[in-house]
Amino acid sequence: MAFETVENWALHAFADGELEGEERSAMERLLVENDEARKALVAINYQKSELRRAFGGVVDEAVPLSLIATAQGRGGRGFLPYAAMAASVVLVVMGAAGGWYSAQHSESVQTAELAHRALVAHEVYSVDVRHPVEVAAAEQDHLQAWLSKRVGTAIKIPNLDAEGFSLLGGRLVTAGDNPAGQLMYETADKQRLTIFIASNTENKDSALRLVENGKLITCYWSDKKLAMAVTGDMAKDEMMVLAKNIYEQMDIKS
Repeated sequence: MAFETVENWALHAFADGELEGEERSAMERLLVENDEARKALVAINYQKSELRRAFGGVVDEAVPLSLIATAQGRGGRGFLPYAAMAASVVLVVMGAAGGWYSAQHSESVQTAELAHRALVAHEVYSVDVRHPVEVAAAEQDHLQAWLSKRVGTAIKIPNLDAEGFSLLGGRLVTAGDNPAGQLMYETADKQRLTIFIASNTENKDSALRLVENGKLITCYWSDKKLAMAVTGDMAKDEMMVLAKNIYEQMDIKS
């Protein structure tokens, strides 16, 4: 599959968790290999996130009876100008939200792209039964030294035993043209969590942010010398607790 042949609906379907079987596998392979495809999916995921942030509460509200009556043809001609006005207001609000989105995220494109790389790497490797990692947890000291050398910054492997996640090990992955690391953890019931670690080449700190893709959720941030993303299938509150713990354990002093 080449990115040039991928239709926009397929990227949206992948972002919504609607691709299955070989179609999903082919898209995952493309996203691992193709920067343009990843960038396109990052844009789609953030558009979805910002629309949920801006209008999520409205979606949960009851539909006004007057609008139901209008939809059923009982609104009367007098309502039409107001309906048109309401539609124009919605478009203005969405346009403003898009401008806000661009302003807020224009300086963190690299961090956002890293978050999506982490999500794709999780989907590719976390399902592997026989070879989920390159270096097993039994060689934790070697794994820590190896990834620290390749990423270019000292890395401390977090201990998540108290949260029910045991270290499986890790592997070398990529973040653009640079080496990155992936740590993988597993619960007693085989639920897996990954931590994607890369050098913070932007040298900018960013707050914790969340992005969702189907059942998966990724929490990502950059701080001092590292940019990190934690991915797993869990509730937002649980992810935030885990991410805070990981952040505190992996804090790199300037």
